[in-house]
Amino acid sequence: MRATRRAAKAAHAFPAALALLPLLAAWNPLERPNRAVTDGNASMQKGKAEDALAHYDQAATALPADPAVHFNRGSALFALSRYDEAIAELMKATESKSPSLKAAAFYNLGNSYFKADRYADAIAAYKHSLGLEPGDMRAKWNLELALQKKQEEDKKKQDQQDKDKDKNKQDDQKKQDDQKKQDQDKKKDEDKKQQPDAGAPKQEPPKPPQGQDAGAQPPPQEEPAAQPKDDKAPEMSEIDAVLDSLERSPKDLEKMRARLRAVRRAPPAKDW
Repeated sequence: MRATRRAAKAAHAFPAALALLPLLAAWNPLERPNRAVTDGNASMQKGKAEDALAHYDQAATALPADPAVHFNRGSALFALSRYDEAIAELMKATESKSPSLKAAAFYNLGNSYFKADRYADAIAAYKHSLGLEPGDMRAKWNLELALQKKQEEDKKKQDQQDKDKDKNKQDDQKKQDDQKKQDQDKKKDEDKKQQPDAGAPKQEPPKPPQGQDAGAQPPPQEEPAAQPKDDKAPEMSEIDAVLDSLERSPKDLEKMRARLRAVRRAPPAKDW
């Protein structure tokens, strides 16, 4: 048990730069020693995750209910980037009665969720680990990373939703515009059909006479010449004006009267 705790403390001593790496210090079985586990742990320390997994598979056959074996196997699967399988093994390891092993299992489980882009699950796993070991700085660091990633993921989803919403709005507006144009074209066709001369050919205006410009104005018509007035028959208005003028001079009046009498006694002009 003491060796197990020392291994856990050594594993938790890695710097924050390796926050998402699995715990390299493997656990020994809690029920009884197992040669396959010992060989697997040695391979993990050498960075040979594939060989370690083969040994852990043998140990799982002999100790199927041992949480330490599932922890080791899950850590090897994590190192091989087989995150979904690692999550299944580490979930079994979290059932351990040992607080240190349980905290380490939740820690590596959070790492596996993080690598699988399941940031909400990773946040929950790191919180469980910190609940068991509140002073674990690596778990706190990983929790901050997971929270940041979750925030970025939510923002991307919201941006995509807004983009899709804008696109749907533009598509709806385009459909409305197209429908409106179709209605207008249909109305124009109906109005055209209702016109009486819709099919009649267009008549051209009459052509001007040859030699005359189309835009030239027709020559003005001459007015009939005025008939000559009869000099012998002065207008009565003129006579009255003369008489008015003569009334002011008795001598001129007498002369005018004599002239008028002579005119009246003259024979009428022949009209043949």
